[in-house]
Amino acid sequence: MTDSNTSHIQNAQQAENASAANNKHRIAASIVSFVAGLAVAGIVAGGLSIANPRDTATGGNTSASAANQQVSDSCSTTFDVVASVNQWGSLAQELGGSCVKVTSLTNSTSVEPHDYEPTTSDMAKLTKADIVVLNGAGYDGWAEKAQFDKSKQTIVNVGDIMGITAMKEHSHEHSDGDSGHHHHHGSTNPHLWFSPEAVLKAANAITEAYENKAGESSDTAQTAQRHFNDWNGDYADFVALINKARAKGIQRRYVATESIINYLLDYAGSIDKTPETYTNAMNSDSEPSASDLKNAIDTVSGSDVDLLVVNPQEMDGFAKKLNEAALSSHKTIVSATEQLPENQKTLLGWLTTIANQALANDTMNGWFLTQDVKDRDLSGYEGEWQSVYPLLKEGKLKKVIQAKAKKGDMTEAEYNKYYDTGYETDVEKITIKGDQITFTRNGKSTTATYKYDGYKILDYAKGNRGVRYLFTATGDVPAGAPKAVQFSDHGIAPGKAAHFHIFSGDSQAETLKEMDNWPTYYPASMSADEVATEMLAH
Repeated sequence: MTDSNTSHIQNAQQAENASAANNKHRIAASIVSFVAGLAVAGIVAGGLSIANPRDTATGGNTSASAANQQVSDSCSTTFDVVASVNQWGSLAQELGGSCVKVTSLTNSTSVEPHDYEPTTSDMAKLTKADIVVLNGAGYDGWAEKAQFDKSKQTIVNVGDIMGITAMKEHSHEHSDGDSGHHHHHGSTNPHLWFSPEAVLKAANAITEAYENKAGESSDTAQTAQRHFNDWNGDYADFVALINKARAKGIQRRYVATESIINYLLDYAGSIDKTPETYTNAMNSDSEPSASDLKNAIDTVSGSDVDLLVVNPQEMDGFAKKLNEAALSSHKTIVSATEQLPENQKTLLGWLTTIANQALANDTMNGWFLTQDVKDRDLSGYEGEWQSVYPLLKEGKLKKVIQAKAKKGDMTEAEYNKYYDTGYETDVEKITIKGDQITFTRNGKSTTATYKYDGYKILDYAKGNRGVRYLFTATGDVPAGAPKAVQFSDHGIAPGKAAHFHIFSGDSQAETLKEMDNWPTYYPASMSADEVATEMLAH
């Protein structure tokens, strides 16, 4: 077997060489293999994380994106760009900035892309655009049929770039009574936006189209080059994420209800454990037999699989049964739509989010396997704890906020407001001993006894997750002590907490809804400088 790390670096280097050959001015392309090499060697700089139970980027290099936003786009020429699907439309917009107006003809996860029927207006937009971006490979054949004027228009067809064409066995058949749809691509996988290699080549092709249309020395071309360089920095971070996991030996095993993100999973070194008979049935015009379906269900439920990959837009009866098997066996489910979801801003950010979900190797930032979550009791939180809210109000966390603003996507004032809301509490100290929790306000303490009530895994809008450990007060609950208490410390198994976020209320159900206020506590023995240093070290 070829070493996956070596193979991956070679693929990245080949893609970058092609990028450089396409446009010699795109000098940042070499950063990809450079960062990839550093990642495999383990020389990867750690990111900054201030204490927050659900704060993590959707993907990409936030410092590069923030820096790019501070530079105004200069556009001597502007272009109308039409993309068949919003996956590629978002990339075209990111690379063109203010110099392009991008229209994506399919732009919502509520639209069934395979069955999309273009309007007369859609086809007119395709034929009038300066630049058209198509997926190709038979996925958007309706768009490929437009009467383009190639003497005036530039057509970027990702399938053609990758040398992948539509196969005859691609079919969209719907039998009467189906609860869902079957979209068979035979041996062709047209979901090219999930291929990191295709995304890199498409980014190069789109940028080259902008530069050639505008003229290499134009303001528009220079703006496009700057956007590409910033984007390529984010791509380097993505490659580093994958290679860092490979260097640690992370190799997830998965079953997929369909092959929608297989390109990405293959790139990450994951192993496809989907029974071949089930895959063959789903990739043809037939349905899996009862024995094939049972085999797939048993595989999902067994110990040899880490993930189930589903497409929520294609949840037919067979997919639902596999999903039920994953839920009942506490397996991680990665849900990937075909179009770019509304809560994702960029294609690369979306790929980074899915990669983090599938790799599941960064518990601190909310990327973990469901089956790794274990019960905990209060012993992991035992001790005396101080609220960080007074430290924030006194300005003793100023250097942490400044560092966060430098790396993140908000200003220092915005971060101050954000954490003021998050940390706010009138409980300056919490003491935990045995099954008792003491809450101290203004020097006055109230103690109650609590029993463990299990845990709840929460899915956050950014794609990451968190675990709350639930404790309910028993007996007579004194005034000032909450009936429901929930701990979140970025841990998912028994162990001593370094700090924690606490949520409290009258009921567990209502308390689980709280997302904006997460009072945070560090050991009472730590000085303000030590707390700040610990936050900076995350």
